[in-house]
Formats: sequence, structure tokens, C-alpha cells
Amino acid sequence: MSDYLEQLMESPSALLDNSFDLNFTLSRAEIDAFQKHWVARRFWELKGRILLLGKLAKEHGIDAISEIDDVLPLLFGHTVYKSYPMSYLERNRFDKLTKWLAGLISIDISHVDASGVTTIDDWMDLLDRETPLMLFNSSGTTGKLSFLPRTRDQAKQLAILTSNMLRDWDGAGSRPDMLKQHRPLINPGYLHGGGTGQRMARIQAELYAGGLENALFLYPEERMSADIQSLAGRIRVAEAKGELGSLEVSPALLERRAAFMERERNRPRAMEVFLNEAISRFGGQDVYIGAIYGLVLDWAEDGLKRGQRNVFGSGSFLASGGGTKGRTFPPDWRERVADFLGFDTFMDTYAMTECIGMAGLCEAGKYHLPVTTVPYLLDPRSGDLLPRRDGTTGRFAFFDLIPETFWAAIISGDKVTMSGWQTSCECGRVGCYVDRNVSRYSAEEGGDDKVLCSGAPEAHNSALDFLMSY
Repeated sequence: MSDYLEQLMESPSALLDNSFDLNFTLSRAEIDAFQKHWVARRFWELKGRILLLGKLAKEHGIDAISEIDDVLPLLFGHTVYKSYPMSYLERNRFDKLTKWLAGLISIDISHVDASGVTTIDDWMDLLDRETPLMLFNSSGTTGKLSFLPRTRDQAKQLAILTSNMLRDWDGAGSRPDMLKQHRPLINPGYLHGGGTGQRMARIQAELYAGGLENALFLYPEERMSADIQSLAGRIRVAEAKGELGSLEVSPALLERRAAFMERERNRPRAMEVFLNEAISRFGGQDVYIGAIYGLVLDWAEDGLKRGQRNVFGSGSFLASGGGTKGRTFPPDWRERVADFLGFDTFMDTYAMTECIGMAGLCEAGKYHLPVTTVPYLLDPRSGDLLPRRDGTTGRFAFFDLIPETFWAAIISGDKVTMSGWQTSCECGRVGCYVDRNVSRYSAEEGGDDKVLCSGAPEAHNSALDFLMSY
């Protein structure tokens, strides 16, 4: 057994303490042994500490896990983290929302008094102050936000893992270590808020840039409000149903929404000022840029027209996720962006809020999962496990073995094609990998994503009902 595998067997967090490229050197047998051990151990540790998991395990008669597939009936649908009644938000019942959240985590939050809270933002701030939690909220297209119960330590782990992946992607220490060699951080978004981007912004500024004074944000003072995100979704649904007139919204929230919409209308001008400031403050330096490719391409096109080239240092990093977001890019877009920025170290990732272990894109166009992410492919119609056969397409589910405070065994909404069980990627990395053409089942089903869990669905319904009533 290798030294790295021994460390992983002691704790999956050893992933963060070693060179990231070691992930892809373990044999298939070693990966299977590690994942089998920790799937069983995580269940044993958490079944009595997380109310919903314990109830679901009881419904299925599961007391122990001996094989990786034994956990299938216990996978949570990604909608679990928004399984509370919408009335909790509409009627400001944040005391009940707190109790619902308590059933999803191993952390004791019974001391938190949310009875006087009237906004989602204030509720999240309260949990920030009084617990180790750092909730990450979704954008909430229907008005009902998901609340993923991360902790501050887990958010920091995500930032460290990102840095390590950039540092070691082409071999141990093949690129600079941002945790030791700080550089300016450029983020064309909000510094404050509960979304993944905002939650990670301050942590990345501290770890990568050495502090906020060496970071630049498009909106350093404003907050991406969870209340505004929820309201936008509720308005969208009410309009579709022709029920907008019956929607009750407080004047204060409407005023905040108006201010947000005005800010969005002025975004193009604000972005122009922001990008010019990025060049004037940090031009010629090695920087870290976190932004979607479309925005960077627009920036590059405009800069090249002005004769701007090689504006940042050659040791800079650009990290992005989600590819081109459905936009058609010119064939030479990467070359044009690199010509403008002055570097070509772009890291494209496949990631989701529910999973600490993100997957990086290799030169062969494949996203490589770290060993701490146990992958499953499910039949989208039945929810049954699909064969572990290279080239199989199905609904992506996973068990993230790193979190110790919530059950990170999730059925996602993603349609993926996966390989790596029988043969390794042509890039030479060992382990499971996902083809680049990731899509959403909700898009194929007209916006309605019906997540089917393995095993008896009534067991999941019974467990969720119990969570609402305890």
C-alpha cells in the first residue's frame, strides 16, 4: 500500500494535504478499496447523528454498509436541500426552517433562536454568527432556494483544493502555489451573499491574494441577496400562472428589488470601469481570475480592438466552470483570450455546490473526478444503477467522502457520459472521468426534473414527512 493510500485510508481530507496529481496514480483496485472503506465508515459515523439519514436507513432496514452499492437507497435527491414547505419563507417561519435544517446535519443548532428573523439574508447571517455553518444558497428559479449546509472549514477546503489542483495539474509543483505565493484576485461579481461565488470570494481573497486589499470585485459593497433571488423566482412562477396580482411582498423587499434591478441595468458600464481598473491596478502582474469564459472573451475582444495585449503576467491563472454556457465561440477564442491576457493557463472545472471534490478538464477534453468522489450512474427513468461500463450515459450521482457534518451522497440533475472503470483516459490519468458534454435532465423534460431514488420511493417520502413533523 502506497503512503498516499495509507493517508487516505486514515482520512479522505488527505486529498488536501498532498500533491493533487497523486489522485490519478492509484490503481483501480486501490481506488475501489479506499471508496468502499469510507462509504461504509461515513454511514456508520453519521447514521445516528443526521435525523433524515437515520430515518431513511430505518425505512430501508439498513444498519450497515458492506459494499459501495449498498448506499444506493440512501442517496438523497438534490432537491432534499429545499424540501422545506414554501410557507416557511412566505410567512417568515425561520424558527421552523432552522428546525428543518437541524434534521440534515450532525451539528447541534438547537440554541439558535430564529423566531424574530424576517428575511433569508438575516437568517443566514444569524447562523454564520452562532454556528460553524456557512450555508450556500442556490439561485432559486422557482423562488424556493436550496440551502446546502456547508461549514466554514469545508468552504476553506474547497478553496485549498482549487489551488492545489491548479498547482499540480501537470505534475507536483508544476505551477505556482497561490497559498504560499499570493497574487491579486480579480472577480467580476459580488463580494457579499450566500451563493457559492460570494461565499468563496472572501475566502479566496484571503488565501490567494493575502487579503481583500489585494482583490478587486465588481460589487465590493453590495450583497447578492437571497431574498431578492427568492422573490425573482416567485414572481416568475406567479407570472406564468397569471397570479402576479395575488403575490404579497413587503414594500421594503420591493424597494431592495428595485435597487438590484437598477444595478443590473447599469452593469455594462460598471463592468467597463471594473475591467479598466483591473488592468491599471494589476497589469503586468501574475493574477488569479475567476470568471465565466464568455465574459473574459468579451473583455478580450474589446481589449484587442484597443491594441491591448499581454496585460497580465505569464504565471497567471484563469479558473472557470460550465464551459461556454451554450454560447457559440469562434474557433480561435482561446488563442484570442490568451493573446489579450498574456497567459494560457485556463482551468475548466466540472463542479457543483454539493461536492467539495471538483473535476478538472484534461487535454483530452475529459473531466477527471478525484478519488474522494464516488461516482454512480443511474437510469433516469427507473433510478436503478447502470453498469460500470466505459461510455455509459446516465444520471450522475455521487458520494463526496470529505464532509463529516452532512450526508453528501447526492443524486444530481446532470446527464453525463462516464468512463475510467475499464480503461484510463488517453491523457494518462487513472480513475473515473466524465465527457465534456454535460447537460441537465430538466432541460430535456421541459424544466421538470423528476429525481427517482433507488429503492422504494415511499421510504424517501416517509423520511421527508418525518423531517417536517419531528
